[in-house]
This record gives sequence, structure tokens and C-alpha cells, in this order.
Amino acid sequence: RRRLRMAARRMLICWAVGLVIWVWSTACGRISESRWLRLDVLDVGHGDSVVIRTPRGRTLVVDAGTEEAGRYRVAPFLRHAGVRALDALVLTHTDEDHIGGALPLLQQFSVGRLLTNGVAGATMSARRIYRVAAEAEVPRTVLASGMTLGDEAGVEITVLHPPRGLVPGVGPASNDNSVVLRVTKGEISVLLCGDIEEAGLPWLIGQASAVRARVLKVPHHGSRLGEAGERFFDAVRPEIAILSVGRLHHLPSPQTVEALARRGVRLYSTRTDGAISLRTDGRRLEVRAFRNSKF
Repeated sequence: RRRLRMAARRMLICWAVGLVIWVWSTACGRISESRWLRLDVLDVGHGDSVVIRTPRGRTLVVDAGTEEAGRYRVAPFLRHAGVRALDALVLTHTDEDHIGGALPLLQQFSVGRLLTNGVAGATMSARRIYRVAAEAEVPRTVLASGMTLGDEAGVEITVLHPPRGLVPGVGPASNDNSVVLRVTKGEISVLLCGDIEEAGLPWLIGQASAVRARVLKVPHHGSRLGEAGERFFDAVRPEIAILSVGRLHHLPSPQTVEALARRGVRLYSTRTDGAISLRTDGRRLEVRAFRNSKF
């Protein structure tokens, strides 16, 4: 103040004006950000993990990769994003590459609900995770077709699969009983398919209007889906497809990639593009790839 030869009162006014500008710019930034629904498909190697953040600040994690991926990829991403608690942790089925990372998330974050397909104790990892969730008094809910997750205005998360009672003719722990979610804001929908395969796809194809989506997370890491896969892609009619694949498996299947290419679908892969971030305000859709700067 002395260097500027400024009176104390004038200096105080300058500080007050600066504080007001900072408060208003922060508030405007938050208002602007509050329009966006965000989905981040994380690079967890061979596995799945999708983080959903809604305009009102709810956070849902759909699968969490292996235990190692959950500890060293998913949890650090959540902390970096400023997430301190999860409103829900969705486990599509009990395969280790989807469910294993739930353990460190349950240990490091407050989890509001654990949502599953109802198949309990199919693997050692599943039994361990359910035990930790019970000890933390995390309520569990079994998902089935026709249910919705939450009632946030402007965002709809619908459960399309499995059917009540699971898919007949396959084992309870089958990939075909994976939870399938459709996340919608305005004109934009994203379909998250877990590891559903040929026996489960007809149950989705029968809901033709419900499965239609601008973005498809390709089922089962891009495995071959046969004739059912062809009909499924025709029902969804995606513009963008995302593959969550590792580096040590012979995936995706060339047949699946070719089927999507024939339909003019733009393909992203966590193997080549790293984590893939989507955000939409209901009209516009932005897609960013971490590794290759695709936009």
C-alpha cells in the first residue's frame, strides 16, 4: 500500500472488488459445468470401468476392473476428479476383470449403494467384496430390466438387462446375465453393455426403441457376437463405439470391428486411445481420447 501510495480505504475497496469478481467467476464456472453429464471410460487393461458424473454432482461407478486396476487406476482418477464418495457402485456381473476393483473402492470411499445382478458368491472375489460391503453396512440392491437409478431431472439411467429371474438356459454367473444400462440426457444416450453375449442379446434386441443410443460401449470387449451381434448393432444404430480392451488378449474380434465399420461407426479403443471421456449437455456430445488427442 505504501509503495503504491494508496489509502487504506481504497486498498480495501480493491480487495473487495477482487473478491467479488473471484466469487462470481467461480459461481459462473460451476453453473456452466452443471449442464454436463460426464462419462469416463477408464483404461483398466482387460476389464471395464465407467465413471458417471451427473450435472447435480452424483457419481456412479459401473464396474472397477481388476483389484490392481481399481487400486491404481480407478481410485486415483476419482480422487483427482474431486470425488470423495460414490452414490452407487454398479457391478454388472462377477467376473474378476469387472468386480475385482470394487474392493479398494469400498475400502477408500464412502459408497451409498451396491447394485448387482443378484448373483452372489460366484467367485472368491465376489464373496470377499460382498463381505466387505456388509461390514461397511453398504445396502445392496438387485437390478433387473425396467428399473431406473435415481430421479435426477434431465438425466435418466435405465436398467435394460438382465430380465427378472435372469436369462433362462444359462448359468446365473454367465456373461449373458450382465447388467446393461442406458444413460440418457436430452437427445444423447449411451449404452453400457457389460459382457453380454449371444444368448443375452435377443432380450435387448426385443427392446428395439430402448436400446437405440448415440454411443455404444461394445459388449464383452469386442468379442465375436455372431448373427445376434449384427442384429444388435442394427437395433442400437450407434454413431460412436467404445472398446474397453487390454493388451494381452486377442480382442477385439475382427468380425465385430468389421461389423461396426460397415455401419459407419467411429471406433475408440482404450488400448490405443487410453481413457475416453464423454460429456453432453443433452444436445452436444464431446468425445476426448487421453492418449491420441482425438476429439
